[in-house]
Amino acid sequence: MLPYAIESVLAQERRDFELFVICDGAPPETAEIARSYAVNDPRIDVFEHPKGERHGEAYRDHALRRARGEFICQIGDDDLWFPNHLEEIAKLLDHCDFGHLPQLEVAPNGMMKIAPGDLADASLRQRMLTERFNFFGPTVAGYRIEAYRALSVGWSPAPPDLPTDLFMWRKFLAQDGLRFATRFALTSVKFVAAARRNWPLEQRRREVATWSARLSNDVDRDLIAQSALCSLSQSAHENRARISALESRLRQADAKLAAMAQQSDKLSRKLGKMRWSWSWRLTRPFRKLARRIGRLGLG
Repeated sequence: MLPYAIESVLAQERRDFELFVICDGAPPETAEIARSYAVNDPRIDVFEHPKGERHGEAYRDHALRRARGEFICQIGDDDLWFPNHLEEIAKLLDHCDFGHLPQLEVAPNGMMKIAPGDLADASLRQRMLTERFNFFGPTVAGYRIEAYRALSVGWSPAPPDLPTDLFMWRKFLAQDGLRFATRFALTSVKFVAAARRNWPLEQRRREVATWSARLSNDVDRDLIAQSALCSLSQSAHENRARISALESRLRQADAKLAAMAQQSDKLSRKLGKMRWSWSWRLTRPFRKLARRIGRLGLG
């Protein structure tokens, strides 16, 4: 899938970029493909490494120490960018230090979904800091190079219990004084590898090739974006309907509880009146006797 990811970068409307291809223990043929692109384009640099810890995060830091650009983006080797991705990231980072565009995921059956969320929302950032919660990956993320280099530790191997991207995002989110934002523009497609674990490699290549061809066409790109946004709207409508139904059930439960409380109050008042009656006082010894018989098991 690597050639398709690289081609989607080379097809960017903005031409002022440098592309680092990081080979984290990649097979020789994969590294050779990357080198073949670098030979023909001076903007491309290939970093070949043996397999590193976790996902080779330390190699990313090594590469970024050599970066000359103002903004940093990443793309998974099996994902694709729309031609306007870098332009939209630049617009995003004109107003923040760390942010993202919505993540559009393609399911194995071709259905699309968008992970909702706005990084400007402080409550979402707090969830990311304290929970195993994340709603975007590296392919849609962007950050200023000076914000990255101001971190005490950049990309580094994540603990076994944390996704590598969330571990990195937390380093930004924990910094005081940084500006965070989301720009709502669809500019990429992500093919979740875990959902295709049982697919043959050739099947995955054909899928990415098909989508790559679609993204090369302006009309198809617009149809993809419109379809994904329609799906998001429909999902939001269904969620509102579910919430409305739950609220209705809660109101019914509250009404039942109120009725039960009212009935209980009436019974309490009746019982209180009975305890002051002559019949209640006269039968008190018999009630005591009945309780004693019950304890002795004679009843």
